Amino acid sequence: MSIVNVHLILGSTVSMICPARVVESGADGLLLWVAPGTPLWRATIPAGTHLRDLPPEGSYPLRADRWRHGGALILQPAGAGHAVWWSFTLEQEFRSWYVNLESRVRTGDGADVHVTDQELDITVTPDRAWEWKDEESFAAKTGHPVYWTRDEAASIRAEGVRVTRLIDSAAYPFDGTWCDFSPPASWPLPDRPPLPLAAVTAPSGVLVLGKAGWIDHRPDDTPPLSDRALAMAATGGGHLHDGGAAGPEPWGFEAVAVPAATDRPLPVRAWTSPSPFDGEPVISALEISLGLPWTHGPDPVPLGDLPVDRCGMVLGDARALDAFEGLNGEAVNGLADVTYRGRYEDEAQAVFGGGPTAGASGPLGFLDLPLGEAAALAERIRDWVRAGPGNGLRVSVEPHTDYHRARRAGWGHPLLAGAIELGGCRVLGLGWDPGDHSERHQGEREEGRVYPVTLEERDGEAVLRWTIPPYEGEGEA
Repeated sequence: MSIVNVHLILGSTVSMICPARVVESGADGLLLWVAPGTPLWRATIPAGTHLRDLPPEGSYPLRADRWRHGGALILQPAGAGHAVWWSFTLEQEFRSWYVNLESRVRTGDGADVHVTDQELDITVTPDRAWEWKDEESFAAKTGHPVYWTRDEAASIRAEGVRVTRLIDSAAYPFDGTWCDFSPPASWPLPDRPPLPLAAVTAPSGVLVLGKAGWIDHRPDDTPPLSDRALAMAATGGGHLHDGGAAGPEPWGFEAVAVPAATDRPLPVRAWTSPSPFDGEPVISALEISLGLPWTHGPDPVPLGDLPVDRCGMVLGDARALDAFEGLNGEAVNGLADVTYRGRYEDEAQAVFGGGPTAGASGPLGFLDLPLGEAAALAERIRDWVRAGPGNGLRVSVEPHTDYHRARRAGWGHPLLAGAIELGGCRVLGLGWDPGDHSERHQGEREEGRVYPVTLEERDGEAVLRWTIPPYEGEGEA
């Protein structure tokens, strides 16, 4: 394992997922290197704040970022409740040590280590002068149910005291070892790690990945989705569509259905690559742990291929998706959202009010209005546009269908991924950036833009994988 993804967690919030190169690995622990400019995921928080000062129950979505400092070596001693960081300048000169008090869990395959930060830290200068850091914040968090008890706080501080004795005696790792470290020039920057998405559940024992704009499409002569999906899963899994023996229709319902564990959440993660449209990350592979042992041979099992639906994709339990209210479905709770956007949005806001509905870049509008009230408000805004400024403002009414609920849950997420509850199951919606879709996926199956879906083995278990190759520009290999 040459790269390990370090997940830094404070309370219940993942603050960063950063890939680190393994320098040494053995019974004594791990030594990792984080290079300047390493691509990573970082929690989005208000400017001028630190995660330690924000409410732990808040929502802080991860965003694509890079390591903004000089390089760092990270020693994670086996069984210890701390890590030691060597910080370097951009010119690779040693700056200081940093002791992070923490607990760690490494995944079975060794690819990830989950680090729970315990807030109290120790800073150490090159001449081994040290001091405690974040003592007030550590004390304030003690006793909070998300953090640590008073007894645990005493153990955390005791771990720090043990480390200070090593500092005072100039013992390893504070004896000068690794202070002259220089990474080989042959080490490239690692790729940005996969991004964990919301886990899904499949109590029916069958998981479906399909086109969100068509998942509720039911021709009169076809059985419910779950009947077809369960039958397909009974064969080991495969491709569902309405095209018959001729294959999938250019535009129509498509999904894959596979067996899945019924008794646990099914983790989902996404690998990304830069979009040619704006350089922002988009999904290049989606992988779902199915919670079942791998029973096939050494090679992946092909299940077919899927296009990227311009309306996004949906992943969920087969029986739950029978009730999915799609793009043109009915509101499931009697509510709707009204949004407006365009040249005259500031003038409209001055007259009608409303605020941002999907973050700073989203349209203005009103959320969670009764359907009749939403329709009446939208018509008043349209009347105002017709009577006044004229064309230049788009007004939309979005009933709370399951499709819209999933899209709304993905507002603010870097991959437009949002989970909803449906029929007692957690279902994941995956929106798709319209600019990227136009650049790479327009025409979908009609233009041959389809991507393989496979069953594969990971650490002895089956995973469902959908692979969308990264963009390659004209003339590139």
